[in-house]
Formats: sequence, C-alpha cells, structure tokens
Amino acid sequence: MISHNVTVDEVAVKDAASLFEFVGGNSEDALRIAINKTAPKIRTLASKAIRTQVRLQASYVGDRLVITKATRKKLSGAIATPSRGLLLSRFSTDPLIAGEKVGWIRPPLVPSGGIRVKIKPSGSPKGAPGEGANKPFYMVLNKGANVGIMVRTGTGRKDIKALYGPSLSQVFNTVRGEVLPEAGAELQAQLLDAMRYLLVKKFPPEATL
Repeated sequence: MISHNVTVDEVAVKDAASLFEFVGGNSEDALRIAINKTAPKIRTLASKAIRTQVRLQASYVGDRLVITKATRKKLSGAIATPSRGLLLSRFSTDPLIAGEKVGWIRPPLVPSGGIRVKIKPSGSPKGAPGEGANKPFYMVLNKGANVGIMVRTGTGRKDIKALYGPSLSQVFNTVRGEVLPEAGAELQAQLLDAMRYLLVKKFPPEATL
C-alpha cells in the first residue's frame, strides 16, 4: 500500500490558531478532528478522479482507498492505495469476469473474437495482449474468487503469467495534482470549524428565556 498525506497551510491559520490557544483551546484536538472529518471527503474526491482515468466501479475503488485516522498519539492521517497492479480481467468487457459476484470452478471459454478489455472509461475495447503466437486465455485464481487473463511465456507447464493493468496508486499519482489542492483547502476549512466547535463546547452560550 502507498499512502498519500495532506497538510494544512500553517500560515493561513496562524492567527486563528493563536487566538484559539490564547483562550484555552487545544490545537491538537482541533487538528485531530479536522483530519478525521477531511479524510472521507478526500477519499470521495480521489475515487472520482481515479474513475476518470480507469473504468472501475465506485464501490470497488472506495473499498481500496484505506483511511488511517489521526489519534491523540499520532496527529496525522493518510489515505493508502494498493501498489500492486490490478488484474487485467478487472477491465474485461464481460461483466461476470470483471465483477466479484461469481465463484468460479472452471475458467470460461475464450470468446471467438478473443478476450476484450477496456481500461479507460472512454474509447473502444481492445484485445488482451498476447506474446507472439501465444494468445491469452482464462484461468481461475484465488480459489475461485477471480478469473485471470493469462499468457504463455514458454513451453513448460509453469511458463504462464497473469496480465495486469495499472495499480490504483499509479492512477492516483496521475491525478493527485487535481486532488491535493482541494484536499488542503478542505483540511483548512475543517480545522477552523473544529476550533469553533471546541470553543462552543468549552464556553457554551448562556441560555436565554
């Protein structure tokens, strides 16, 4: 897993933080709250950005953007993405092969027109790549949980390999420039809101009749 961190513009919140601490506020508590409220919003932004580049379901991407929350002992949070490439079968034009709702006992037959995949949301499907005269074929993987698109690399029984597409971390790295500025702005807004919340909690307004 590769993690991506977001930081707040300390200069932009310096005056507010100074006033907050002057009246007895705990900046570490405010930062922890802000980080943990920001992280899910950034996960949603990252998922949307990733899905502009690769044809994947929102639920699939969201489940693999793992949030590490900030704690009192560790005032930092992160969103981690898998570094391993996704099975190319995840991009199959056959929804049964691309999905996760089928338990496989034996691999499906290769269509007469060959195995087709579509990685990007736009454009046309393409044939899965082979090596020389060796055409790709299907194999059941992970105890029947997935079907992989395989290709032979030699003449031996073990001379085969699974074909992979890009990893989520690779895709996120291509769109992080779009996500991180908004992430920083969101963290700053959440930090200021957390300061307000903690002050109201510490000094509740007097009730009026």
